[in-house]
Amino acid sequence: MPYDYAWDRPLPSVGLARVATLIRAARAEAPNTLLFDNGDFLEGTCLGERPRLGGRSAFADQHPVIAAMNHLAYDAATLGNHDFGFGVERLEQALSGATFPFVCANLVRERGPDPLSDRPFLPPVALLRRTLRNTTGTPAEITIGLIGVLPPQVEIWEHRNLDGKLLTRDILDAAAAWVPRLQAMGADLIVALCHSGIGGALPVPRMENAALPLAAIPGIDAIIAGHSHRLFPDPAAHDYRATPGVDAARGTLAGKPAVMAGFWGSHLGLIDLALARDAAGWRVLSAESHLRATAEIRPDGRIRAKVTSDPALTRLVRGAHKDTLRMIRTPIGDSPRPLHSYFARIEPSAALALVHRAQLDWLDRAIGAGGACPLGHLSHLPRLSAASPIKSGGRGGPRFFTDIPAGKIALRHLGDLYHFGNEIAAVVVTGARIRDWLERAAAHYCQIRPGVLDQPLFDVDMPAYNFDTIAGLTYGIDLLAAPRYLADGSPLPGRAGRIVDLSYQGAALDDRAAFLVATNTFRANGGGQFAGLNPADIVLDSATGIRDALRQHIEAAGTLPPHTPPQSPPAPFWHLGRLPPDTGAWFDTGPHGERFIRDLTSAPVSILGHTPEGFLRCRLGHQTPLHSPPQSPI
Repeated sequence: MPYDYAWDRPLPSVGLARVATLIRAARAEAPNTLLFDNGDFLEGTCLGERPRLGGRSAFADQHPVIAAMNHLAYDAATLGNHDFGFGVERLEQALSGATFPFVCANLVRERGPDPLSDRPFLPPVALLRRTLRNTTGTPAEITIGLIGVLPPQVEIWEHRNLDGKLLTRDILDAAAAWVPRLQAMGADLIVALCHSGIGGALPVPRMENAALPLAAIPGIDAIIAGHSHRLFPDPAAHDYRATPGVDAARGTLAGKPAVMAGFWGSHLGLIDLALARDAAGWRVLSAESHLRATAEIRPDGRIRAKVTSDPALTRLVRGAHKDTLRMIRTPIGDSPRPLHSYFARIEPSAALALVHRAQLDWLDRAIGAGGACPLGHLSHLPRLSAASPIKSGGRGGPRFFTDIPAGKIALRHLGDLYHFGNEIAAVVVTGARIRDWLERAAAHYCQIRPGVLDQPLFDVDMPAYNFDTIAGLTYGIDLLAAPRYLADGSPLPGRAGRIVDLSYQGAALDDRAAFLVATNTFRANGGGQFAGLNPADIVLDSATGIRDALRQHIEAAGTLPPHTPPQSPPAPFWHLGRLPPDTGAWFDTGPHGERFIRDLTSAPVSILGHTPEGFLRCRLGHQTPLHSPPQSPI
């Protein structure tokens, strides 16, 4: 549904119900169509996550998303890394209701000596036999081969759910083995359902974003990519221009047609293939890739729907939608102050402080009063909390921010405070590794050049969910210093780093001291390329969701205190270093962030205007008078 459950209001730029209207229109344009999905369909909104939030199970009958996909007559789909958050058994239960095949070639129950010898979780490939009609209406038979792949890192990201049950293979190794097998099975045309983004041209082992070298494998005719929440084709995507084999204007990877249709039902990706058949078989004469959007963003930041929701699909899921609304409106506490993330990457925010406090409370409960508790034997260690401002705009768009008004806190706000369905884990690490943890997080900022006013503050290649802050410490981030890591986590040897004045309880951090840190299972298992963090450090891999911990903390408090510091005393525990005179860096926040800009205490921020994408652009440093943003794009 085109609905933001966290904010409890319609949102015209999301939802399969909107995409369904585009699907119906596309099918009316051509007699020969196929409809595919490439994963991450099972979780992401409160509707699909009712079991995790404590409501009636969405899996008791048929998962509403599967029901909707059946209604739309999907031809096939693959899985994404976010489809395992409820565990393998519930995933299998949801998939059992599908009337179309799911394929995945690099996710297996047991690895054999080669990919063809694996014991698969799902069929690695599939053949679709279809009757096509040419421009004169003459029928012709064709066999379409399908292969599905997902990032092998899901083995790390979902370690708790997959360990001992499922394993992964390298995307390219699996495809190199199965594509020739598909051809031998009689496939005339091969489509790759690739839950993987567009990375470098050169293959590397266990590549996360492998769509480009995958497209280069002989025999693959078309790629449906995803995972990275980007658009392709996209002529404005400047970062693709330096990558050999990527044509973002034409929509080709290694010369093959490809699409990547955004996220949350923002777009429908279409690949048009002109086919011919002769004595040698079918071949692609020409191809064209393009996207169709469900909504558009006006210059003032408002979203306008371009299509209405499909009435039949809306009726189909109306019951599940209403059940979800009743559940998410359940009150769980009160907050005397707004909780938001509009400036959570500029200075500590009350919203993220609440996450830290809930995680530290969970640590306290886990430690308890002695060895009988899960972490009682570690009660002597100092306790810290690591968390990031997940909803901070970026590729999520100008509405992708936490924004909870003062007053009642409802169940729906848990998803606003913590967007992902991660569980909590506890790790034991040294002070030296904590310093390195923060250096990796600080790669989120560009290196600022003195004397320059207009330069970007954030490195857009590093998502905000990798900008961890660690409560229980105090430290600064020197924006003028060179980072120790690149945005992708690659180390830059010989760099001193940009974390300064790192201390614990007023004293310089002891690199040899051990600390007990609460974090999410994604990070604890190595997610985000944080050097030095690995499963061996985990001392408690909990089944407790971070949202569950938040709910327990809020319900126990009843009314949150006016200030919700992650530690005592209530002072900012991290800060950005002051910039020199005549130096500034711009950053984008949500348009509603203007309400809170005067509340900032540690950094001078001024408003520049609206961007064409609907963000509010601000400048850090070189204070200029505040003014209302203009109605035209900057």
